[in-house]
Amino acid sequence: MLCTIFRFILFCIFFLGYSGCTPSGVDVVGETDEKQYQLGQDYKSQGREENALDAFLRVIDARRDAPESHLEAGYIYLRTMEDPVRAIYHFDRYLQFKPQSPQSAQVRQLIETAQKEFARQLPAEPFEGELDRIDLMDLVKTLKLENDDLKRELMGAIARVDQLENVLGKARRATPAQSVNLSNTLSPISESSPNPSSVPRTYTVQSGDTLSAISKRFYGTSSRYIDIFQANRDRLSSEAALRVGQVIRIP
Repeated sequence: MLCTIFRFILFCIFFLGYSGCTPSGVDVVGETDEKQYQLGQDYKSQGREENALDAFLRVIDARRDAPESHLEAGYIYLRTMEDPVRAIYHFDRYLQFKPQSPQSAQVRQLIETAQKEFARQLPAEPFEGELDRIDLMDLVKTLKLENDDLKRELMGAIARVDQLENVLGKARRATPAQSVNLSNTLSPISESSPNPSSVPRTYTVQSGDTLSAISKRFYGTSSRYIDIFQANRDRLSSEAALRVGQVIRIP
């Protein structure tokens, strides 16, 4: 009798260890039969890749061995999430569980693909960086030329202002008859500069104003904005520093 009981216990141990049953009597479910795995496949067929990934990761968390879920997760990380590092991890886990599977060669190729993608995401290679540096130098050169042109225009504007101030000084000291003659002297300047009597000395900034718009209003061209800015350097920290209600000088 005792021998029979002992053999029965051994049989149960063998049965529990190798027949796929847990001590609680619940059948062990294969990975691909897991509800979450099947749900992941359904999401995948619907194009809901992120939902599918979540389902496969839940299978991985719940099982000690989940090679197929690792493989599916690797695919999604590589092709959809563009995360080659995580893809490599999951492909490697698949190979640890199934190193001799028919798909192992393909998975190794996927690892190589993920490694290349990771390398592509790294900062530019030295040769590419040199090309970028050359492009940047060309941009700096172009900006320098534009800056030089603006400086020349500014110097010309300052010269015109000085000439205008000299002529006005003479006009104030002249007799009425001489003023007529001086008006002829002013005529060449008026082609590029406004009649001083028609330009107010100050202007109150309104909503929506810019230096270019103010230049257009008083000079008929937006290119004189730099003259206005230079005349108000003590009031403007930059060309865009206008404030509504601010009073600026009109040179």
